Amino acid sequence: MSDEYVVGVDGGGSGTRCSVIGLDGVFLASGTGGPSNPITVGVEEARNSIMKSVNEVIEKTGVGEFKASVLGIAGTDRSKLKTELLDKLPDTLGEKEIVSDAESALAGATACRHGVIVVAGTGSIVYGENQDGDTARAGGWGWRLGDEGSGYTIGRNAIIGVLKAYDGRGPETMLASQVLRDLGLNEVEDIIDWAYASGREPRDFAELVPTVRRVAGEGDEVANLVLAEAGCELGLVAQAVIKRLNLVEEFPITFNGGIFQSSGPYTMALEEVIRREATECFFVSPRFSPDIGSCLLALQNLGVEITDGILRRLGSSIE
Repeated sequence: MSDEYVVGVDGGGSGTRCSVIGLDGVFLASGTGGPSNPITVGVEEARNSIMKSVNEVIEKTGVGEFKASVLGIAGTDRSKLKTELLDKLPDTLGEKEIVSDAESALAGATACRHGVIVVAGTGSIVYGENQDGDTARAGGWGWRLGDEGSGYTIGRNAIIGVLKAYDGRGPETMLASQVLRDLGLNEVEDIIDWAYASGREPRDFAELVPTVRRVAGEGDEVANLVLAEAGCELGLVAQAVIKRLNLVEEFPITFNGGIFQSSGPYTMALEEVIRREATECFFVSPRFSPDIGSCLLALQNLGVEITDGILRRLGSSIE
């Protein structure tokens, strides 16, 4: 068993997960922390969430220093906060690199092979790599500027549907009573104070996704439309990546994130829009989680080849 280790982190708007594996691919342990998207929670809180997850692993394993680390953190790929966050991380993490959370997710899902990954949690992003090693991404502009098909967008649009019904400019919806109940509110007009309260975060809106799914399952037109439109919008983001990478032959597409916990109008609409651009694509389940993907990227940064043997040891040790 290896006595040298790498650490991989997956961090987003809802939480952070960290894993440690040896250079031989053997998995040791995982830890968790709070949100770590520096755009939404700030650099200091993001750093604290990351280190909480890392310290949990250190306590479990006794490993205090690592050869390398890769951190797939939402909100860093196009932001200057990436450098600021990296500077705040300790040298015990070894050779450090911060990448897009989508890059880590793809590395985990395909075991560092080519393909496209659609990520939808509190936020959303699509990332892909073709057989020539070219990469492309679309979306991921954050909740103020995009995040199409994300949990935030679904929750926000559900609330907008409630407000339209209340005004008389949209169809009646069972979302009204359910959203009020789940937010702990009494009247529709109370929503404005809830939505604009100081400290309100995108993940607060994303927590309404189960509500929307439940109401949609009861046949509510507005709830079903909210989910279907979100899936369509994210499908267009995926189309952009597929076009830029010129993916015309068979290639895998995988989904990752809390929005994909169950099938329904969202996933159906997403797949339908993707297939309009990529008739030869096939949908697969992720092989490994994004934090494990970060671990594999860290191994690659050290010059370790991701062999079938490493992947078998990794898979068996995780189980």
